[in-house]
Formats: sequence, structure tokens, C-alpha cells
Amino acid sequence: MPGVGLAPVPALNPSSVMMPAAAQPMLLGACPAPGMQAMLLQQQMFQQMMQCQQQQVMQQQTTSQLTLQAAKAYEDSVQQSVDHDVKELAHHFKLDDRITKDLDVQLKKRRESFDDDIKALWGILEGARNPAGLLRIKLREMEEGTFRGSAAPDNEIEEMARKFNLDSQAIAKLSEVLGRRDDRKKDLKQIQKHLELSNKPSSLVMLMLKDLRAGLPVKDPEHPAAVGSYAHKRGLKRGGGRSRSRDRDRDRERERRTADSSSSSPPRGAARPTISRSSGAGPLPNQAAPAGSGSARPMTLLERFG
Repeated sequence: MPGVGLAPVPALNPSSVMMPAAAQPMLLGACPAPGMQAMLLQQQMFQQMMQCQQQQVMQQQTTSQLTLQAAKAYEDSVQQSVDHDVKELAHHFKLDDRITKDLDVQLKKRRESFDDDIKALWGILEGARNPAGLLRIKLREMEEGTFRGSAAPDNEIEEMARKFNLDSQAIAKLSEVLGRRDDRKKDLKQIQKHLELSNKPSSLVMLMLKDLRAGLPVKDPEHPAAVGSYAHKRGLKRGGGRSRSRDRDRDRERERRTADSSSSSPPRGAARPTISRSSGAGPLPNQAAPAGSGSARPMTLLERFG
């Protein structure tokens, strides 16, 4: 309206206007508050940690898959490359795949003695109650370098094995242990003394191996011969021979007595004397004494007091 003046509008102070705290930093390019900045930093760090963990999980999964694939490929290659002689040995003694692979690996490290090792293992495992367990011991010896595949039994051990009927396992182990002894001839002599008294010689050899490996001397046996042992059977044979000789002597004596009795008997066809049995009362009073009697017969009680 004319003549009416408008009052001037006072200028607004931005700081005096109430605004939400979340919107304040967005005005006029202002910097975020310290608390909000810390929250943003924490969110960024958390996201980075999550991303790192996801990457690690993916890497582990990838590594596991690669490891499994490599292991399978190795098993396939080993299974295909197992030596034919090892497969034959494993099939005969019913060995599992794992110990068969370990045996193949160890034998391939011993190329120079491969044939001797295979031959020795056949002799060692033959007759074993647990071929796989015994083979594990031999594999450990191969790893330690103490296995001697060429330790074949000599003539003396073979003769003793035939004498006492030792099994192949006892023969192989005894040959291996005696090869390290200083005086093996003396050991064989002492061992034979023990085997003569035992009815289980192969088991006794296995029990003696511990002391032999430890270098202990073989002492004389202190127990008697067991029933069924070599010494016991030998004693029975000797006793049986003596009893048969005694039987023959008795038969000869019986024949001699029979011949003597037959020569003193009267010839055939001769009249045998009639023997009349007496009642004990003697002859009648009026009966004379028999002719040819050298002396008078004594009177009986009936004749004297009758």
C-alpha cells in the first residue's frame, strides 16, 4: 500500500536453524562429525575383513581340491607302476594296497639288490602267521638300512632245519641274526642243544632271537626233554629196541624149555603107567606090599589100632 512501509526482514543465521544431526554434515560441504567418521571407518574395515576371509576360504577350497586331485593322480600312477614281482608277492600273501605301495617304493630304492630282496621276502613271509605285520618290520629295516636280503641259510643251518623241522620264518631270521654273531659255530652247537629238548623248535628259535640280537651268550639248557621232542623220541626208540631184544630172549628161553620137556616125555605108543589115587587109608590088612618096593611100608593108624 502507498505510504505504508514494509519492515525489513532480518537475515537468518544458519547456525541458529535446528537441523537433524545426520543432515548437518551435508550442508555447505561441512566435514562429518568425528563419531560419524569413526563409524564409516569401522564399516570399511569390516567389509575389507569379510572380503579377505572370503578370499581365504576360496583359496583353501581350491588348494584342497588340487591336493585331492594330486593325491589321486599319485595313487593312480603308483598303482599302475607297481612292479610285477611286488604284485605277485602281494597277491600270494594277501597284502593290502597301502603296504604293497610302500614295499614297491622301498624296493625301487634298492635296485641293486632288488632280486635278492624279493627272494628273501618270499622265504621270510612263507609260513608267517601275520605276513603284513612281519613285512612292516622288514620295511622299517629297509628304511634304516639294516635289512639283509642276501642272508640265505648256509648248509649247517639247513641241516639243522631239516633235523628239527624248522619253518621258513625261523630259518630266515636265524640266518640273519647268526650272520652278525662272532662265534656262530658255538652258537649253532648251543642252539641245537636247546632244540633237541623242545617239542616246538620253531617257536623256541623265535624266542631266542632277542638274546641273540642283544649279543648275549647261549647257555646250556636247564630243563628236561619235553614230550614229543627230538631227545624224547630218540629215547623211545632206544627203549623200544631194548624191549624187543628182551622179548626175543624170552621167546628163545621158552622154546628151549619146551624142547627140554618134550625130550623127557615117553615116546608115542608106549603104555603110560596107571596112577591110582589113594583114599588115604592105605592098603587092606591082608594085601601084600607091592613087588619091587625096597622097604616095608609103614603101618597106618587103621592097621595098628584097628
